[in-house]
Amino acid sequence: MKPNFDSLNNRGCPRRLPHLTALALGAAVLLGALFTGRPAAAQDFTFQAEPAVALWVDEPHSSRFTPGVYLALRPGLALNRVVGLQWSYALLYAPAGDGFADSGTAHFLSAGLRLRPFGALQPKPNHLGGLFWDLNAGYVRTGDLDRFGFDTGLGYGFQVARTFAIGPVIRYAQIIQSDNTPNEDPNDAQFVTLGLNLSFGPAHEEPKPEYIDRECPAQKKCDDCPECVQERCTLGCPDGDHDGTCDPDDRCPTVVGPPATLGCPIDPCGGAPLVVLVQFNYNSSSLPSVRGDDPQTMDPVLDEVAKAVLQDPSCRVCIIGHASDEGPAEYNRNLSLQRASAVQGYMVERGLSESRMPTAGLGSACQLVPETTRLLNRRVEFRRLAEGESCPTDCSH
Repeated sequence: MKPNFDSLNNRGCPRRLPHLTALALGAAVLLGALFTGRPAAAQDFTFQAEPAVALWVDEPHSSRFTPGVYLALRPGLALNRVVGLQWSYALLYAPAGDGFADSGTAHFLSAGLRLRPFGALQPKPNHLGGLFWDLNAGYVRTGDLDRFGFDTGLGYGFQVARTFAIGPVIRYAQIIQSDNTPNEDPNDAQFVTLGLNLSFGPAHEEPKPEYIDRECPAQKKCDDCPECVQERCTLGCPDGDHDGTCDPDDRCPTVVGPPATLGCPIDPCGGAPLVVLVQFNYNSSSLPSVRGDDPQTMDPVLDEVAKAVLQDPSCRVCIIGHASDEGPAEYNRNLSLQRASAVQGYMVERGLSESRMPTAGLGSACQLVPETTRLLNRRVEFRRLAEGESCPTDCSH
């Protein structure tokens, strides 16, 4: 009686199982729907190639054939980052063992599922790598017999490029044999494969934040939002006036101003105090150094303040320094005055007199964002002074 993995010249009675193939296809689609609930918004086509060595694990096949060569090609559709459908064509070739003349071949056409159990935890660009498990079932042609078969594999992919991953895979396969086929051994053919899984798919990038406004004022360039500052491009929060400052932090939510002034226009000679977030370091009164095109540099904002005061000869502005709430109050008061004096020195270099820009230091008494961010409290304010008015001595002004 012949083993059910037939040689090419097998003349056993054919047995066709088209209904089992259809059942396998339907089961794959149904399981995919159950696992995903609803299709992903963007579905990716993938392709797997799997060359392997096949080793028999049952009798009489382990005696009838030597270890064989297995090659599978699997186009697929990734429904999301965890679940995908796949269709397979696989070829198994097994040379004849000692004492036998005929080699054997089998052709597999099947459908199945591929699961990446940790796919949702991986970065989106690594959508081809990581641990995977798959299950396939369908039609098998051996010699002149039609049979039903299934296989399952476990592997791991190392993503070496955005569109390619490679890694080991071990697979178990079984070809089902009917118990009542004349001249055929009723035992199922069972084998395992040891091989490589080659995965191909589209390149994925990490999602970028939504851009608030692409019609930006000409200042600096940044990705995908020409001629605007980087903060505005990547803000990703409500910004009603589209100036790059989030609404909860914007002190002038209906007019445009730079982030360094909390969204207010640079108008030191207007009625409202102008806050400038000069980012002094901890326990320092030194102005931040110029760092090329770094949009965080305060110097361009201070230049605009100096320019505005120079254009209005009647304008006198008090420079008020502030400190965070670290350290003793008296020390912070002296530190804040030193910070105001550093900004005054910068203004004098731009052509203003000290009399037009007197200084004051309020220490840590006037916290801008109490107990939230000490960095924002290391700042200066510009307040216009009326004729004969002196700099304020408390937070009430």
